[in-house]
Amino acid sequence: MDENKGFSLVELIIVISIMAILASALAPSLIKYINKARLARDIDSGRELAHAIMSALTDDAAFEGAEAHSSPQAVDAMDNAVFKAEVFQIMGVSQMNSHAKKDVNGDSFPTNTFYYTLDPIKNQVAIYYGDSRGLPDYMIYPNLGSKLSK
Repeated sequence: MDENKGFSLVELIIVISIMAILASALAPSLIKYINKARLARDIDSGRELAHAIMSALTDDAAFEGAEAHSSPQAVDAMDNAVFKAEVFQIMGVSQMNSHAKKDVNGDSFPTNTFYYTLDPIKNQVAIYYGDSRGLPDYMIYPNLGSKLSK
């Protein structure tokens, strides 16, 4: 009777090549999924930021420190320390972290930063991600731009 001593070298090579083919076929899908999840996380953070800014405006000290900006300003560089502290305390963070590196089309963002415009008198805020020019394509709030959703 013939005793089986294990797999032959040819059998192992065939199995490893099949696994390599499957991995190479699945890798692009996995990378797209990861990028999409990172972008969704940043969109949610941007919406949360907008609500935190509007909530901070209800605090008298923060309202007095809030400065109007018609052109986008980086969130981490907010003008007034009291207003910034109130916004970040509402969000429960010490700084805004971004995760997405690419938009829905697979193009890299010009920057990985959140930006905001603000009119405290009208309680209007707009949040942008990835571009400091305030282009509608990069808007998160109040409308979602075309670079962030399909």
